[in-house]
Amino acid sequence: MQRTLCALTLCGALLSLSGCGGEPEPPATEPAAETSVGADRLAETWPVMMATEDSFASYAKNGGWISLLMKRNYMAAVEQLGKTGGMEGARAHAELAALYRQAALLSANALVETYGVTPEPTDPLGTQHLISVSYALQGDLEKARAASAALGDVDDPTQVWHAPWKTWLAGDATWPPDLSSLPVDLGEPTVGGHPTLTDVPHFSLPERGGNDAKRDMADPAALVLLALWHDAAAKLAAGDGADIVDVYRAGYRLPVEPAVPVGKPLPETFLFGSDLLVPGDGNFLADLHGADGAKAIDKHADSSLLAHLAVQARGEAGKMDAERAIDLVTQLRASLVAASAAKTGGEVQQHQRTFADVAYVGALRSLALVAEVEGDREVSGLLRINALERSEKATACPVGMLALGAWDTSNRYPLRAQDILHAQARRFPSLEAARYGLDVLALRVSRERTGETPGL
Repeated sequence: MQRTLCALTLCGALLSLSGCGGEPEPPATEPAAETSVGADRLAETWPVMMATEDSFASYAKNGGWISLLMKRNYMAAVEQLGKTGGMEGARAHAELAALYRQAALLSANALVETYGVTPEPTDPLGTQHLISVSYALQGDLEKARAASAALGDVDDPTQVWHAPWKTWLAGDATWPPDLSSLPVDLGEPTVGGHPTLTDVPHFSLPERGGNDAKRDMADPAALVLLALWHDAAAKLAAGDGADIVDVYRAGYRLPVEPAVPVGKPLPETFLFGSDLLVPGDGNFLADLHGADGAKAIDKHADSSLLAHLAVQARGEAGKMDAERAIDLVTQLRASLVAASAAKTGGEVQQHQRTFADVAYVGALRSLALVAEVEGDREVSGLLRINALERSEKATACPVGMLALGAWDTSNRYPLRAQDILHAQARRFPSLEAARYGLDVLALRVSRERTGETPGL
């Protein structure tokens, strides 16, 4: 009886989020579209594995899973799943770590575009620190060292923030740098905790050129610290499965970070409700963002459904075609619904459609990462934007949303990024630290010549 009530709790959340009543939907009227994904592969996907209420009843025993998957409230999920610990707690912390990584990258991209690409004579001297750290996060250590040298040792509010980066850049720059001297007190990593940045802005930078103006600024390193804190908490929770934490969000690591070693296939706890579809997808994205690069697509095509879709989506140029990718993912969604309904006597349940929607949008986001590695930013952008247009409630992954914001800022397009950041900061207050860099980019772009259309 208790098991049934728990399952109904999660079902109720699904129905509430979708705006539907409590009755199951009538049988699917549309046939499953043709797809290159066979029945065996469909059976390995988490939406089909979770096709019946009994299959996800154990997750519904903890309200943290509703917070994590249906409400996308990762801070509440960390509190609730942290009590459980183990891989459930690790999953929640891994989501927050990825979120703060993308916020740090968004801030870094904005600062580089503002003070690195289009500097002005009145820019504060301390912006050299900001672009040094930002170039470092982007993986361009040569430019990071040049900006660090330009800052020098003059009296400036950023010196205490720059000191650990200066030391790191002067050495072998092995990630991560020792940032323990920064004036940010997050406390020791603990499973179930979620520290918040409180002293923002971090400093005011005086402009040059004889005026008295100052610019308040938050340091992107504070967001890096938060990401590393949640990494450590996730690995504490995961214990012997700590390597899974890195593999899970390998596609959303900072460009400066080393490649993630391929490990065990992802367990169900890390697949359920995620952008990844089958256990082998994590290792595929880890290899994709490692030394193999785009070669990982063919290498993992037999073990990763995302890699298989990337192969099938290739156009005449041998790289991903956006229209083909969208068609394939659309077909996949229909097949997931049909395969799930087959487990419930041919009757489509609302949670089956919701799970298929989550997988659909997640696949678009993941294939956008593939296109980016292939060097096609236009296709990557088209897939990201298609995912955004279908991101609502359970499908609106904050990590994917922030990643689009980071991508936009790298294209000097701050408007959509500002909307995304504003919406997410209401749930994750520490994201306010990324707003300062984004605001100065928006100001600079607004003064650029009329008629220029940045971004995609």
